[in-house]
Amino acid sequence: MAFHPKHFLDEYPFIIRDGVCDLCGNMVYIESSACYCPTCKSSFHKDCLTITYPKIHEHTLTFIHRENHFVCDACGSIHPDMINMFGCLQCNFFIHKKCIFLPKAIKLTRHPHRLSHTFCISDGKQHCGVCHKILNKCYGGYTCINKVCKYVIHSNCATDSQVWDGKDIEGEPEELVKSGFDLASLTEINGRMMRHFSHDHDLMNLSVDVEGESDQICQACILPIDYGKLLACKLCEFFLHDTCAHLPRKMEHLLHRHPLTLQVYDLNMEKGFFTCSTCNRDSCGFMYQCCQGDCVFQIDVRCASLVEPFIHSVHPHPLFLRQRNDPLFLRQNNDLLFQRQNCDGCHGYSRSFVDCRTCYFVLDLTCLTLPKLIKHKYDLHPLTLGHHTMLQEEFHMICDICEKVISKDKLLYSCHHCLFTLHVECTIGKNPYLKSGHWIKKYGLEINISSNNGPSRPTCRTCQHVCQDKLVFKKQDVCFCSKECIL
Repeated sequence: MAFHPKHFLDEYPFIIRDGVCDLCGNMVYIESSACYCPTCKSSFHKDCLTITYPKIHEHTLTFIHRENHFVCDACGSIHPDMINMFGCLQCNFFIHKKCIFLPKAIKLTRHPHRLSHTFCISDGKQHCGVCHKILNKCYGGYTCINKVCKYVIHSNCATDSQVWDGKDIEGEPEELVKSGFDLASLTEINGRMMRHFSHDHDLMNLSVDVEGESDQICQACILPIDYGKLLACKLCEFFLHDTCAHLPRKMEHLLHRHPLTLQVYDLNMEKGFFTCSTCNRDSCGFMYQCCQGDCVFQIDVRCASLVEPFIHSVHPHPLFLRQRNDPLFLRQNNDLLFQRQNCDGCHGYSRSFVDCRTCYFVLDLTCLTLPKLIKHKYDLHPLTLGHHTMLQEEFHMICDICEKVISKDKLLYSCHHCLFTLHVECTIGKNPYLKSGHWIKKYGLEINISSNNGPSRPTCRTCQHVCQDKLVFKKQDVCFCSKECIL
């Protein structure tokens, strides 16, 4: 009945006790229709030994119990588990048990078109759109239904729970216009005035010179608008970067498997701020939230603006998002465990990061989304994000604000005109996406975020240290240097 070499399968009437099916893991009772191998002491339901599923193969597939492993025709990989392989000798067709039920058609947020499963990738030089490794020629994978598009993905990568939403859309009609995706954030009033859906007043198109001074804060990303184009309101202090203003109200993004909707104030008013699910930063700005009601995923607009491949000024090669099915993720007791990775920008650990497929360079999303160019009151010129290898020999690796040594393994900000160097935190602060004058709720207290730029620095009520950061957290006249000290 099954390919079970050198062993014999007996009917269960000869067995005097119950067992567990090696294929499905459920109990095998004496009165059930089952088989037993006395040599290897294995129990099997008869129904588990064969699978008939015409969607994947026209013939019945039979369980194969061999120590030599087969390459799966559906995904092109070898599974080390011997009880995971089924085959059809008539067609020389072998497949993993889990691949038998692969979806025929799927839609991923990282690609605009639908993808269809195929058993034969014709070109052996195509790279997977998720892990960016080469697909095995003449084995299975997912290809774009658009004949002009050459996008392909490994079967395992396409159906990973971090990438795919779990829906097989075979036979479902494709919508001509996706609901909500056609809603633009901006409406043009005339040649110069615009209206953003988050604001009641008309906005004017302006620009800031790199050498000029500006104190505007973008309400979307909370970063200062130091240069480039912006939208400004004449009636109130409302400003937006031009790129932030053009972000869509609904998007599909590779950082999440579900569509995302842009939220401005309503959903984060309970605490006054939110924490980005990918970079773990707190923000008072706009956020993208998952459209699924039971999903709590939310990201700030800096992370939502990322597009793969990621190009960063401190590294010569393109960077790609690291997936959970890569070797850096381990499996223990059937649970997926994350092997933490050290960031080459800050030496911190993160669950979300990008890496170079040419060398071993790694950045977490916090460092990846740092502003490349920023102004500082201590220097007349814009400061550039960089690495010590990009500096001239005349530079001293001492921060000109805190006067402490800047590690050569960390990112920094510098001015090439003045030989000025700063730590990243000394430049943008510990909470660059929280804004002064904003109220938040923390541990049941209403806390005001205030600028710490006075002639003297306050002392934190909790840790008794002088508050050195750009922002402090106040409860009436009591100051805290961080949100953690509020407790």
